Amino acid sequence: MTDHPYTDDDLRAEAATQLRAARDPENFEVTIEGHKIPSRGDFQWDQLNDDDFHDADREISEHVEYAVDLARWSVDLGANGLHNTSELAWGRGGDAWDLAIQIAHRPGLSKELREAITGAVRGAVNLVLDNRGLDDTRLLHQSTPTLSDDVPF
Repeated sequence: MTDHPYTDDDLRAEAATQLRAARDPENFEVTIEGHKIPSRGDFQWDQLNDDDFHDADREISEHVEYAVDLARWSVDLGANGLHNTSELAWGRGGDAWDLAIQIAHRPGLSKELREAITGAVRGAVNLVLDNRGLDDTRLLHQSTPTLSDDVPF
């Protein structure tokens, strides 16, 4: 029994709620003015012409609005002291992913073990893709998804 009138799970659930609320489109206001465009050195978003600025502003808002809700998962990883190892992604190239796997690990896990685990996961996914005759350009685009295939997070 805890000394507090709440559980660790209560804390995590509320933290996830707060994180989720922070990115809720109704509460979210994009403030890109004064922020640098990463690929453009010191050039800032508000130095774009009006049309480009408003297009960027809208697209950034859409990225936030359509982001997968991983708030509770993220809170649980942090609460357990885990760190991300690597991002494994498959798809059409660049940022056009069709499948991504994130690995989290405890601090202090050796670089060799992290690389071995990442390599094993990559190999397992590639084996399944190869066995099904899928390559990166056709990944997950074999058929039109049905309602049962498209399970929300």
